[in-house]
Amino acid sequence: MNPKYLKTMILLLFILCTASVACAEPSSKNSKCVAVLDYTEGGHNDTDFNANFMSEWWYQNGDMRLVAKDGEKKELAFFVVMAHQESPELIDPDSGNQLSYLSTFYGLYPYGETATHNFTRTLVPRSSIENYIEFHVPYLNFIYPDGLKRFHGSGSKGYMLNYSFDDMQLNLFFKPRVEKTVDSAIEPVNFTTYEHAYGKLGGSVVLDGKEYRVTQTDGYFDHMIPYTPDQTTWEMEMHGWSWSEVTTDRYQTIFYGVRSIDDGYENYTYKHLTLINKHTGKVIAEYSGDEVSVDEEEWEYITVKGRTVERPSKLEISTPDLDISINAQSVVQLDETSLPNGQPVGFVDFMAFQPDNATIKYGENHEKGSAFYEYMVTDPGISTSQSNP
Repeated sequence: MNPKYLKTMILLLFILCTASVACAEPSSKNSKCVAVLDYTEGGHNDTDFNANFMSEWWYQNGDMRLVAKDGEKKELAFFVVMAHQESPELIDPDSGNQLSYLSTFYGLYPYGETATHNFTRTLVPRSSIENYIEFHVPYLNFIYPDGLKRFHGSGSKGYMLNYSFDDMQLNLFFKPRVEKTVDSAIEPVNFTTYEHAYGKLGGSVVLDGKEYRVTQTDGYFDHMIPYTPDQTTWEMEMHGWSWSEVTTDRYQTIFYGVRSIDDGYENYTYKHLTLINKHTGKVIAEYSGDEVSVDEEEWEYITVKGRTVERPSKLEISTPDLDISINAQSVVQLDETSLPNGQPVGFVDFMAFQPDNATIKYGENHEKGSAFYEYMVTDPGISTSQSNP
């Protein structure tokens, strides 16, 4: 090989390496330089995956202790989602122009009070989508069209959430404290989720015009991308999923289970469970497939738009050396029958929170803590308003 050419290639390689590596904020004396230019952070298009329907959302939750200037204290859990969907099927029937679908929703769980939520959605011209989301960048920057909701930052530096709706404002900074983990599958639906699972929140919350400072917190963040190459929304390719996050003093667990159409309510084609040590930030163990047993109990029957769907309020997940128990009763219900342009979707999503007594038993250690538990049912019948079965 030409020595001059070899020298040039080595120099280019060095430049690329140093451009993609920097020192993250140190968490200990032994902290090392880690890659921070993570291009999974930013927005994506359907064309990135050769998809016909692609969704993408960023999810943040938190379990917070709040204190006001007058000394009043509150305990509040929450989750927030900001999302978009891209598809060549999203066409403005009047102009024939390509559209992008944007949505955002949240749930608030004040301890000892009724949970509340909101779901907001809109369509914008595809030609203007980059006014709201930055694509193919190593950070997140998503501004909802009303200008009152913004999510920005990165796993290495932290995420800032500014979110206002009616008399509620969240101005929060989340700093991950664990390794990035990933869930992904091809069947029954193609998806990838990037998780900066455990971390701490700081900032302020305004409720009914009164400001509170955030004190003790636990938080979780992820970035999920499901898609399908077919001319149907990805929701219609599966029966639904179960997701949960349990946090105790020492541990955190993350479970993803996805049901195919044939699985119905009974089985899961995809199961993956991750156990994390909060204090070291390291993954202790991962389990998948037949290693994971799922027992769902205390089923509730809910009629939505003329169809009956089911939700288990109690969940037990077990492996040979790990047992998790969730009994989440504080629930918000989110449902949708179509996109704003009439494209069928058909899903019902139950997001529940349990403030205490969720359990993680690992080996000889048995701990109690809090849990977020999502159970989603995607039923094509919902979108066509069929009668109860």
